[in-house]
Amino acid sequence: MTGTAGASPLAVPERPAGADPTVLVPDDPFPDDLMELPLVALQVLHSRLCRQLEREHRDPGGPHPLTLDRLRDVGVELDSRLIA
Repeated sequence: MTGTAGASPLAVPERPAGADPTVLVPDDPFPDDLMELPLVALQVLHSRLCRQLEREHRDPGGPHPLTLDRLRDVGVELDSRLIA
């Protein structure tokens, strides 16, 4: 997924009207470059991905690979900011 077109002031991808704003499903847009996001936006992405992962763990198919990849990428970026 690409881009943050129509992004909120925090540069966090927005969900369609009526969709749960506390999660980030695999079909939702995801920022191309996490390094450009402010820390608060990165933390919001992390929270939304964690909530999505909790939902997916209850699904018989298990977590979606894209959710796992995105959560790993956000975690790596958060960790890199600690050591930078």
